[in-house]
Amino acid sequence: MAKKKPQAKRKQDKPQVRLGVDWLKPTLALVTLVASAGGLALLLEWMNDPVEWPVQSVRIEGEFRHLQRTDIQTIVEPLVVDGFFAMDVVAVQQRIQPLPWVDQVSVRRVWPDVLSIQVREQQPVAHWGARGFLNARAQAFEPQQAPELAQLPHFSGPEGYERRVLEMYGRMQVLLKPLKLGVGSLQLDARRTWRARLSNGLVLEVGRGHPMQRVARFVRVYPAILAAGEGRVLSVDLRYSNGFAVRWQARDEVNCEAREGTLGCKATGSVG
Repeated sequence: MAKKKPQAKRKQDKPQVRLGVDWLKPTLALVTLVASAGGLALLLEWMNDPVEWPVQSVRIEGEFRHLQRTDIQTIVEPLVVDGFFAMDVVAVQQRIQPLPWVDQVSVRRVWPDVLSIQVREQQPVAHWGARGFLNARAQAFEPQQAPELAQLPHFSGPEGYERRVLEMYGRMQVLLKPLKLGVGSLQLDARRTWRARLSNGLVLEVGRGHPMQRVARFVRVYPAILAAGEGRVLSVDLRYSNGFAVRWQARDEVNCEAREGTLGCKATGSVG
């Protein structure tokens, strides 16, 4: 009988040793972050160096009649010494905007060493009060008076009523155009009563209620007013429900009443 060969014992698997690498990735990320932060800090320091990045030119653009470029340059010069990247363009804009003749201002950097300033000058359309002006958006501003603007119409009114006065002026201009007249001055007083002086010197006492209807009535009867008297008409008082009062130069005051297209006038007293 054959003897059975003894079975060889299985070799037991040796346990494998694995080096732990879980700490490596966050460490590398941290090193990279620190290095990046350091590099960024150096980069920012270099960019903020006015010696490395000076502002070589200040470009001021705009059509000026009243603004002086030297005034703007004087404001800007101390603000650009920080350099191209470090200068505060918002601060530059905030310093220029309050100048009386400045309407709008835009400030920007132009690569590599230019500061560009675009300024729109105020465009006055009328005098406002004793010292100010109004622009086309009914915004009041008070610069130094300009003698060349004396021909502009003169407005006055309570604070906050600038737009209402400007709109009233525009509507009156349209109504008066057929008479070849315009508004030289327009006043809205504290009682909200309208008074206008026309381009020929005639004063219109418009009053409070329905001012545009009263002005339209004046336009309809003005030719008849001229035909009814002699000399220059000084004023027309429209504050009557059915008529108006007319004053001629060096003549009596005359009350007129318009009915069914006719005009009846009578003298009421000496004007002096």
